[in-house]
Amino acid sequence: MGDTLDVVVDVGDVGDVAADGVLLKYAQGFHGADGAVMRRLEEAGHATDSLSLLPGDHCFIETKGRLGAPWVLFLGTVRLRQFGYHEIRQFAVRALQLLEPRQGLRHLACTVHGPNYGLDEDEAVLALVGGFVDAFQRGIGPRDLERITVVELNPKRMERLRKALALGLGATLGVEPLLGGMGFRVRRNSRFVAAPPMASAGANSNEKPHAFVAMPFAPELEDTYHYGILGPVKAVGLLCERVDQATFDGPIIQRIRDRIDTAKVVIADLSLANPNVYLEVGYAWGRGKPTLMLVRDVRELRFDVSSYRCLVYRSIRHLEEVLTQELQRIL
Repeated sequence: MGDTLDVVVDVGDVGDVAADGVLLKYAQGFHGADGAVMRRLEEAGHATDSLSLLPGDHCFIETKGRLGAPWVLFLGTVRLRQFGYHEIRQFAVRALQLLEPRQGLRHLACTVHGPNYGLDEDEAVLALVGGFVDAFQRGIGPRDLERITVVELNPKRMERLRKALALGLGATLGVEPLLGGMGFRVRRNSRFVAAPPMASAGANSNEKPHAFVAMPFAPELEDTYHYGILGPVKAVGLLCERVDQATFDGPIIQRIRDRIDTAKVVIADLSLANPNVYLEVGYAWGRGKPTLMLVRDVRELRFDVSSYRCLVYRSIRHLEEVLTQELQRIL
């Protein structure tokens, strides 16, 4: 096994990356990128219903030219609602263990798991990369592996993931930034018994307190979340979780309930009068959770919350200020 491994975050479709192999999860069903890749594999004659993997099981599928890589490794995991930060880290380590016998595997492509179904974006990528770093520094993985590319479709999220890794890996022994800020070079050292603890994404990520953010899945509110809500939440020591889904199916609804149940505080942006957000507020009230309601314009409020205190923000900067004050007050 080589002495260095480059871990890079890049923008694109994981199915199009010209890698030696692709790593994906099977969370007792297909979700997100996993489902998109499987639909392409169906064109090569692979039936979706033929793949059923229990947690820990795995399957290699030849892509027959339908993807940029010649094969895909599907690794079975727990269901989506149970697939948290600790499980993501274990997923990365387990994948490199399974790939050890693959000769000639120099470049592996994968995606980030978690942000779309409610996990803190920064913590999710740190958990994934932390697992890779931990495994590599302990000598786990294919002998020829030189690069892992974490692929993200959204260019803005890709930049945020790079920044999260820069902060989270900055103090990790044996890890140094690559030129251009694309990722990191991980060095093995015979003195390492195990990877030293990172600034984030430790084994206890699931135990860290978190805020749950309920807000519409709408492009015009993306900056509101990332620049008006995320900063104040992180500043008080909480992970920041929300569900980036336009359509709520059964597993997503259950995950929302689970994360509201365990949240330190619920923050709800009632702008655009989205019915899903109102349902989440009602559930949070029913569970007795401290709930901060936000809105851009009071005229967007519906009658059932108009008599309750709601923070009206004039701009993203104003939201950052008032939310910081409120979080400090209640926490």
